[in-house]
Amino acid sequence: MQRIIASGNASQLPGGVSASAASIRPVARRESTAGSHIRVIDGLRALAIGGVLLYHARPSLAAGGFLGVTVFLVLSGFLITRGLLGLLESGRCSYPGFVARRARRIWPPVLTTIAFAAVIVYMWAPSLLLKLRADAVPSALFYSNWSYVFRRVSYFDAAGLPSPLTHLWYTSLIMQFYLLWPLLLALVVRFMRRKWARACTVAALIAASTAEMAMLYMPGHDTSRIYYGLDTRAAELLVGALLAVLMHRADGGAPSAMAWRARRRDVRIGSRVLPLTAGRVVDMAAFLCLAVLIVSMFAVDASGAWMYRGGFLLYALLTAAMLWAGTLPGAFGRAMGVKAFVYLGSRSFSLYLVHYPLLLVMNPATRAHTPWWAVIGQFAVILVVGEVFYQCIEALRGAPWLPWTRRRRDNPERTQRPGAFIGAVTGVVIIVIMLLPLPWRQLVRERSVALRPELAMTAEQARKELDAQRGAEPAKPAPKPKETAARPATPEPAKPKVEALKVPDNLDPSRWRCDAAAGTCDARLLVVGDSVTEGVASTLMQHFPNAHVDGAVSRQFGTGVDLLRQYLASEDPQLIVFALGTNGPPTQQSVDEVIRLANGRPVYFLTTRAPVAWTDQTNRLFIDAANAHPNVGVIDWSALSGAHPEYLYDDGTHPNELGTQAYERMLMRAVCPQ
Repeated sequence: MQRIIASGNASQLPGGVSASAASIRPVARRESTAGSHIRVIDGLRALAIGGVLLYHARPSLAAGGFLGVTVFLVLSGFLITRGLLGLLESGRCSYPGFVARRARRIWPPVLTTIAFAAVIVYMWAPSLLLKLRADAVPSALFYSNWSYVFRRVSYFDAAGLPSPLTHLWYTSLIMQFYLLWPLLLALVVRFMRRKWARACTVAALIAASTAEMAMLYMPGHDTSRIYYGLDTRAAELLVGALLAVLMHRADGGAPSAMAWRARRRDVRIGSRVLPLTAGRVVDMAAFLCLAVLIVSMFAVDASGAWMYRGGFLLYALLTAAMLWAGTLPGAFGRAMGVKAFVYLGSRSFSLYLVHYPLLLVMNPATRAHTPWWAVIGQFAVILVVGEVFYQCIEALRGAPWLPWTRRRRDNPERTQRPGAFIGAVTGVVIIVIMLLPLPWRQLVRERSVALRPELAMTAEQARKELDAQRGAEPAKPAPKPKETAARPATPEPAKPKVEALKVPDNLDPSRWRCDAAAGTCDARLLVVGDSVTEGVASTLMQHFPNAHVDGAVSRQFGTGVDLLRQYLASEDPQLIVFALGTNGPPTQQSVDEVIRLANGRPVYFLTTRAPVAWTDQTNRLFIDAANAHPNVGVIDWSALSGAHPEYLYDDGTHPNELGTQAYERMLMRAVCPQ
C-alpha cells in the first residue's frame, strides 16, 4: 500500500487549525492552486461560527445555527482529502507521521480549552465543575462524542447545567475521521485509478451514512446516537471529500479558469436584452445557496424528522456547491473573501473553543432574561478572548527559540507558539488533578455557597428571609374604578398576563380552613408535577396535610394527563394544581384534556421556569386556557422565580430552600387568597 504523508494543508477544523502556512495567512485573489489558500473558505468559516455562536447564545433566535457544524464538517473533509490525494499518488511518507502531526496541531488547543474552562468554572460557576470533570478525559482523548452517545446526553436538550466541554464532541469526531479516512482513502487511490471510480466510491459511502442516519432515527426518541456518531455524520465530511476528488488534478497543476464561464448567451426580458454568462449563473446559484443556508440558520428546527432523513446531507451539498463556486473567478468568491470574513474565518476555531464555556459562565441558568446590550457585551468578550487564544495558542510563529517547539516539515520556519506548550501542560495537570479521589461534591458545594450564601439556608432561615423581603415590599394601592358622569362603571376583569396571577372564578376558600398563623390549609389538593414538585413535596405536605402531591423526575406533560385521569377515577379533590411543562412543550390538546378531566373543578396551571426554549410557548398556552375557561387559573412561578434568581439552584429550574419556602407561600396565597 502506498505510504501516507502528513500534509500541511491536509486538514481543517473550524478556523486556523489548517496545516499550511497559506491557510493561516490569506494570499491575494487568484485562481486556487494545490498550495494556495482558497478565500471562500474564510467566508464559509465566518458564516459557520456565526451560526454556532448565535445558536448557543440564543437558541430561540437562531434555532438552526447548529448547521454551522455541517459547514465545518464539509470544509474539513474537503481540505484533508485535497491535501492527501497528491501525496498518496506520489507515495510519500507515512501514516504515523500524519497522525502525529494532526495530534500536535489539535491537542494543545483542546487541552488548553479544558484548562481554561476549569479555571473560569471554578471561579464563577462551580456547579458546572462536576460535569466538566466527567468530560475532561473523553475530550482530551477524543472520544467525548461516543461518551455522550453511551450516556444518552442529548446535544439539543442540554439545559440548566450542561458540561462546559460539550462542544468538544466536534474535535473528537474530527480526530476520529483523521485516523480512519487516510487509510480508507489510500485503498481507494491504490485500487481505483480513474477519478469517476473514486468519486462513485465516495458517493456510495455518503449514501450509506445517510441511509444509516435515516434508519436509526425514531420520532420522539433521543437523537444523541445519530447526532454524535461518526458513522452517521460521516456523510457531511465525505461530501467535502467528494468535492476534493472531483476537483483534483493528477498532474498537480492549478485548475484552469474554465473558459466556459465566459460563454455568453443573451436572454431577452421584454424589450431588454440581458447578457448571461455561465460564470454569472454560477455566482447567482451560489448566492442563492448562501441565502438558503442563512435563512435556515434562523428557521430550521433540529427536532424535524426531515433533518435526519436527508436534511443534513442537503445542507452539506449546499455548502459544497458554494465552496466549488468560490474557487472559480467571480463575484461570489470575492464577496466571501472580504477582510472581515478572512479575520473571522482565521479565528473561528479559537472562537469555537472558548465561546461555550464563556457563554455558560456569563449566562447563568438562574437568569430569566439577558438584555440586548448584555448580549452584545458577551459577544465582545468572546471575540477578545478568542483573539488572545488565537495569538497565544493557535497561531503559528517564526523560527523556534524553545527546545519543545517542533519545526514543520513542509515549512521549517513555522512553529507553534510557546503558549501552546504551556496551555497543553496546564491542561494535562488539571486533568490529572480531576482524576484524584477528592471530595469533589463537597468542594463544589463550598465554592457555590461562597458565591451564593442563600444556598446554605435552612428552612427557618429561609422563612425569616422571606418575611424580611415581604416586609420590605411597598404596599400596592388598590386600583380605583373608572367613573363616568352617569354612574360608576363596572370595572372590567383584567386579562391575565404572564406576570399576573389569575384565580379560577369558582374557587371557594370557604370550603376549607386556612390557618394563617400556623401556615396550614386542609384543602384536598391534587398536585401533579415533575422534579420541581418532587423537590418541594415534603414542604407542601407540611402546610397542606390533606394534599396528594405526586412529582417525578423528567415527567412529560402527557404522562401527567394520564396520571390525572387515574387519580380522578378514585379521588375527589377540591382543587387541582397541574405543574408540568418543564421537560417538554405540551400540546393544545393535552391542555384541553386536563381541563376536560377536571369536570368543572377549579384548576391551577403553574407557569414553567427552566432554561429551555419552549417555556414562553408553554406559559402562553396556560394563559390562553385561563382566558377561555372560567374554572382555570394561573399561578405564576415563572415570574416569581424570574424576579428572584436567588430562589433557584444553579440549574435555573429547581428551587433551593429559600425557593421552596417561596413556592409554598405562593401556593398558599393562591389556595387561600386574602
